[in-house]
Amino acid sequence: MFKMDCMKFFLCIVITVLSSRWVDAHSATDSVLTVRDVVIEGNLTTKDFVIIREMKLKPGEMITADALDHDQRRIYSLQLFNKVELEVKPEGAEAVVLVRVDERWYLFPFPVFGVRYRDFKKLYYGAGLLHSNFRGRNEKLFFEFALGYDRWVTLFYQNPKLTDDDDIFLGIQARYSEIQSLSVETDVYDQTNLKLGVTHGKRFGLYQSLLGWVNYDLWKISEPSIGRTVSPDGRDAFLSLGASYALDTRDLREYTTQGASLVVFGSKLGLGESPVNFFRYGFDARAFTRMDNNISLGGRMFTNLAGGGAIPKYQRAYFGYNERIRGYFRTALEGEHIVGGNAELRIPLLEPRYYTLPFEFIPQFSTLRYGLYAGVFADAGTVWFRGQRVFDRKWYAGYGAGLHFLLPYSIVLRTEYALNNAGRGEFIVDFGASF
Repeated sequence: MFKMDCMKFFLCIVITVLSSRWVDAHSATDSVLTVRDVVIEGNLTTKDFVIIREMKLKPGEMITADALDHDQRRIYSLQLFNKVELEVKPEGAEAVVLVRVDERWYLFPFPVFGVRYRDFKKLYYGAGLLHSNFRGRNEKLFFEFALGYDRWVTLFYQNPKLTDDDDIFLGIQARYSEIQSLSVETDVYDQTNLKLGVTHGKRFGLYQSLLGWVNYDLWKISEPSIGRTVSPDGRDAFLSLGASYALDTRDLREYTTQGASLVVFGSKLGLGESPVNFFRYGFDARAFTRMDNNISLGGRMFTNLAGGGAIPKYQRAYFGYNERIRGYFRTALEGEHIVGGNAELRIPLLEPRYYTLPFEFIPQFSTLRYGLYAGVFADAGTVWFRGQRVFDRKWYAGYGAGLHFLLPYSIVLRTEYALNNAGRGEFIVDFGASF
C-alpha cells in the first residue's frame, strides 16, 4: 500500500502549487503608457470581439509587459490562430495596441481512426467534419461517426457568445453510440446509449463562468443483470440536471505553464420519471507557477463522488480510461468514487517558436508553431465504493519523466517512461498534456 508519509509529501507539493496560484497577481507597472485603442490585423474571418474578449488591455488600462504576455497567450489559446503578436505604438502618454494574428484553416473533413482508451486492440475508424470558427464567431460545428470496437454518431454545436452584446453560452449535442462495457468486474457486454443535451450559461469577465445543463439519456444493455442498469429489464431512460462553476486564469490551455483553473460541479440523474435516482458532484483544481528559466511547476487535485440511489455500472468512476495514473497507465480501476492528483515539472528545452515555410503554400498552413519540453511527473489516486474508507483502499502511484513535443495546430505529443509504486516500469506514448 502507498505509505502515508509518501502520500502526504505528494499532496503537499500539489497543495502548495494550487494555493500559490488562486490569486491573480497584479502586473508590475513597467510602463507609463495607457491604452488609447486596440487595433486588430490579419483576422480575415474572425470577428474583432472574439479577440478583444480575451484581453486585459482595453482603452484606459495601463500597459505592462505581463499584460501583453497574458493577452498574447490568451488569444493563442482560442486555437484559432497559428501566430499571435502584440505591438505597442506610443502616441504621447497613450498608445495603440496592435494585435496581429495569422488565422488557421477552420473547416476540416477528417478521418476518424484510433484506439479506444489507448488500447491498440480496441480499434475504431470513421470520418467527421469540423468547423472550428463558424461565422467567424468561434462557434463550433462538429459531426463524426465511427465503426469498429465502439460505434457512434455525434452531432455538436457550441456558441460561446450568442450576440455581440452578451456573454451567454449555448451548447447542443446529440449522440448515439454502441459501446463495450468498461466494468472490470464482469465479462464485456454491449451497451447502447442515446444522449440528447443542452448546455446554457454565462461568462463573467475574463476568467469566470457559470453553466447549467439538461440531458436525456437512454441506456440499453444486451445482457440484463443486476447492477448493469437500475431497471431490472436492462433499460434506463432518464433526465438529468447539472451545473458547474469555473474559474480559469491559465495562459495556454493546450499546454499550461502559468495560471490556475477550478471547476466545481454537481448533477442530479433521474428527476422522478425513472427508477434512476442518484447524484454526482466534485471538483477539478489545477495550477501552474512559472519559475526561473521559464521552468514551470504544476499541480492538480480532483475528485468525483456519488450519492443517492443505486449507481449503475455505466455511471461508475474509472482510472485506466479517460483518467490515467502513469505507472498504471493501462490498469483499469473501478469504483463509485474517484480521487487523484498530479504534480509535474515542465522544463523548456526549445521554447515555443514559429517557422514560416520558405515556399508558397496554403496561407493557413504556412506558419507553424513548435517547441519541446522535458517533463518530470508524479501521479497518484484511487477509487472506492460506498461503505469503504478512502484511506483504507490501496493507493496507486507512479513517477517518471519524458519529452513533450508541442506541434502545430495545438497538438501535443508526449513520450514518457514511468515507474509505479510496485517497482514496475512502462513506456507511454500519448497525445495532449497530462493535465
